[in-house]
Amino acid sequence: MIRRCMKCMKEFTVPQGYENTNLCCPHCGFMEGTPPKEANHLYPGMVLKDRYEIGIVVGFGGFGVTYKAWDRKLGIVVAIKEYYPAGMVTREPGKKEVIVYEGNQKNDYYAGLERFLEEARKTAQFNQSKYIVQVKNFFQENNTAYLVMEFLDGISLKEYLKMTKKMKVEDALQVTDSVLEALKEMHQAGILHRDIGPGNIFIFGRQVKVIDFGAARLSDADKAVTRSIVLTPGFAPPEQYQNKSKQGPWTDIYAVAATLYNMLTGVKPDESTDRVMDDQVREVKELNPEISEDLSNAIMKGLAVNADLRFRTVEDFSDAIHDKKKVDTPKTELKKRKRRRIISIAAVIVLLLAGLSFVGIHYWKQWKDTHIQSATVTVWIPYDDVNHTEEEAKNRFIGTDSVAGVTKAFKENYPQVTLEVEYIPESQYASRLKEAADSGTLPTLYQMDGVDPALLDSAEDLGTVYDELQEDAYYYLSDYRKQGDTRQIPMGIDVPMVYAGDGSGYDYTQLSVQNYQSFREAPSNGYYITPESYSMQLNTMGGSYRYNEKLELDQNAKDMLNDLLTYEKASADNEAEAAELQDTDAAIQAFADQKILYFLGSYKDQERFDKIASERAYQHYSVPGQSIYAEFCDYWCISQTAANDENVKRAAEKLLVMMMEPYAQQALHNSGSYREAIPINKEAYQVFVQSETNFTFLNDYMTRLAFLYRNRTAELEKSIQLQQAVIVKQEKTLDQWLEE
Repeated sequence: MIRRCMKCMKEFTVPQGYENTNLCCPHCGFMEGTPPKEANHLYPGMVLKDRYEIGIVVGFGGFGVTYKAWDRKLGIVVAIKEYYPAGMVTREPGKKEVIVYEGNQKNDYYAGLERFLEEARKTAQFNQSKYIVQVKNFFQENNTAYLVMEFLDGISLKEYLKMTKKMKVEDALQVTDSVLEALKEMHQAGILHRDIGPGNIFIFGRQVKVIDFGAARLSDADKAVTRSIVLTPGFAPPEQYQNKSKQGPWTDIYAVAATLYNMLTGVKPDESTDRVMDDQVREVKELNPEISEDLSNAIMKGLAVNADLRFRTVEDFSDAIHDKKKVDTPKTELKKRKRRRIISIAAVIVLLLAGLSFVGIHYWKQWKDTHIQSATVTVWIPYDDVNHTEEEAKNRFIGTDSVAGVTKAFKENYPQVTLEVEYIPESQYASRLKEAADSGTLPTLYQMDGVDPALLDSAEDLGTVYDELQEDAYYYLSDYRKQGDTRQIPMGIDVPMVYAGDGSGYDYTQLSVQNYQSFREAPSNGYYITPESYSMQLNTMGGSYRYNEKLELDQNAKDMLNDLLTYEKASADNEAEAAELQDTDAAIQAFADQKILYFLGSYKDQERFDKIASERAYQHYSVPGQSIYAEFCDYWCISQTAANDENVKRAAEKLLVMMMEPYAQQALHNSGSYREAIPINKEAYQVFVQSETNFTFLNDYMTRLAFLYRNRTAELEKSIQLQQAVIVKQEKTLDQWLEE
């Protein structure tokens, strides 16, 4: 009989006759049956999720316990962090269930549980990083939650410094470099760690990784926002002690500089709040004469109490500590700024008169915005009447609070403007809009997706709206403005995806036009590709599928489409089943019934999948390609009729600008079951991808999207006609249909 030690995780043989006896591990000496030091911790040998065998406790604090564990499925040692906030919960010794204390703290416990899961989601998106601990799984059980991570066999920098006090310069810089690499990845994703310090830096062998994302939040460099206060004293800048403050990469830079200071001097910097009143922190070179003046200056600049004096990016800080650029200490910089300010006063006086005209223009523009007279803006919003009620559509646009409510936020800013919003079923929307255009009664604002492109002739140019947006805050918006039609503005993006039933076993990294045969031979009972996604799928995988007054396909696309259409038909058991695949909803139902294993569509199909195929386990996969062909969507217009009234036009423009803000993008695209598009706003996208861990592959997508600017509505119509004529009714071959 073989057993596993719950401390070292090695197997050992149990002598005959001792099967029911607790034994001492021959490898490490751990005695089986030894309870944890804290009675309310999980006991070694307990099993979570029918998969993870709990071992010894390797660390615990005020908010959680970390265990060494064995993953039966993968056959590896892992670390499992349990949410267990002291003072809020208890547990009977030897039991797994967590008991939450009644009273006011109960709400705090469950709010903390959500934050714990948020930490898991944030960390999971960096699973390919060499410098950030990998999250392998997270789940809720026993009235709490668990975060499964790779097991790092080493010690924290905090423990290491207890033994060594000071570190050599080259060793300290090596640790710092790894932390900065981790922060580069996080900051590029728009996330701040907010708790860098020796306790959250782990050393194993010659490697270093950043752990614990419990304090991580989205970066908001341009405005002060309310955040929870979670920090490590001595390593947190002053702005982190405030409930509402501007925080950005410089916030994490302070913490890294404080950590490097600690490594090189053996001294922890004074708390930043004390330094604001009386800064007594000595320069690094005073405490450690071996440190060069340049390195000392770089660290002190990173430790500046005034955030404006710190480095703005980790790249700048890295260059400075490696002597690639010379910097002054904050004190020296302040003296230089004072001198420059005196010199600047004269120049300002000279330029003042010249600048009055510019100020006047700027002031006039602001005055126009704030002095919009009484106006009525009519808005038509189509909603999916198959999957949603009108009330659900209203909740999405109007919302129930100031965070989700698009119209509510607008009314708070422009109370003199009346919004008249009408929700129209998608099945009626296109015809209603055309009738309104023909009769000259178009609403002020309307959506263009899926309607006659000729309606753009009745739309006003939106150059003013584009001018008011900071284009680098949006994915590919500047590209659209240059190449697309500026009489409309896109608010979302759709991308190609593969939906596959669990256990398909197919290697999707091999998916391409040239390699589609292997996809057919994968263990499958069929697949389906939506005609709505032909363009995205075929172009991404190496073909050319375009609409220029007619469909134009290269040979690659023809071969692939012929192959797909033939196989779609052949995959069904009989003609009756083949006929079931004549539209997307029918195909999703066939997927739910396990008649087909692969569904090639787009992100827009996600909501219908959740509703129709919710009982079947499935995964989302990316479609490999050098460029990912995507489509802008959720287009909005202002009618020319509205433009005749300056107040109505300006009010409509301000509403469109508001609809591009992060909170509005979240409400429009990610509220509840509405997941019809990926937000074009970068900040809203980051919130979305953190909450939807199944879509982390989109981070790679978003860096290499390509778009086709063409008549999308007509192309969709032709694609559906192609599918009906060639696959469902089999009236013609693909070549015959294309020729006609």
